[in-house]
Amino acid sequence: MTNQHPGPWDGSRPLSPRHVVRRAHAMLGRMDVVAATEQLALPTDWTIEQDRHTIIVHLDGRLDRMECVFSNGPSGRALPAPGDIWMVPAASRYAALAQGGFARFVEIGLPPPLLAGGEFPARVRHRDPFLAAAAARLAELIADPADDVGAMAAHAIAQAIELHLRHQYGRPAAPPARRPAFDTQVRRFLADAIHATLDDPHDLESLAALVGMDVRRFTAAFRTAFGCSPWQYILDARLAEGARLLREGDRTITDIALSTGFATPSHFTTRFTRHFGVPPSRYRKLATG
Repeated sequence: MTNQHPGPWDGSRPLSPRHVVRRAHAMLGRMDVVAATEQLALPTDWTIEQDRHTIIVHLDGRLDRMECVFSNGPSGRALPAPGDIWMVPAASRYAALAQGGFARFVEIGLPPPLLAGGEFPARVRHRDPFLAAAAARLAELIADPADDVGAMAAHAIAQAIELHLRHQYGRPAAPPARRPAFDTQVRRFLADAIHATLDDPHDLESLAALVGMDVRRFTAAFRTAFGCSPWQYILDARLAEGARLLREGDRTITDIALSTGFATPSHFTTRFTRHFGVPPSRYRKLATG
């Protein structure tokens, strides 16, 4: 460390500025998720002291040096590798001084009650392959706030993370006495409502409110009734309608994309190609001869 920055911040000097080049944020149920990329050409202070637990998943980057200090936990030099996880318990004080090229990471904040009283000790360079992979996927999904299907997928992954955290680090909640389910009438009502509003933005809260359920029970009941998550059902319905419009008319791809609920034509093209194996323009030529 240089003389100007002898070690992690301890309150005896001003905090160094942070140079965040990309940042996305989403509240996913009870979890506060931030995905960021930060330049670290100069010594950079990272500090955490909050009333919530914090999980930091290192996705990528190049750090030449990093030293961290917990008020109650492991301290010292620790260079993160992709997939390494830092865990900062609520009410703990954490400070780190990092320098190098850049760091790309996901930070997840969660209220202590989410773990139902389980232990959450400070950890550095912790390995949890499921949590690391799920955090990386969240970083992709929350990058585009205009993608309502991606937002619903992010909520589904957040629910999976919550269950994983409770199982691995907390006290598992008791299973519900009866699995929620839709009858035939409710199933038909939901399908009709979704297909009638494909061009509208959707979110889990609004869909759940249609049948008077909370998001967690709605998601479970929807998967039981339709065999997939709500976001996957809406995406498939939009793509099926887009394919029909390509086959049966001469509307532009831009018009079809927007009328089926995609934020941009490029988003429609990417999703369509991934699903059908060919881009929309090629699909239209093959379908119409």
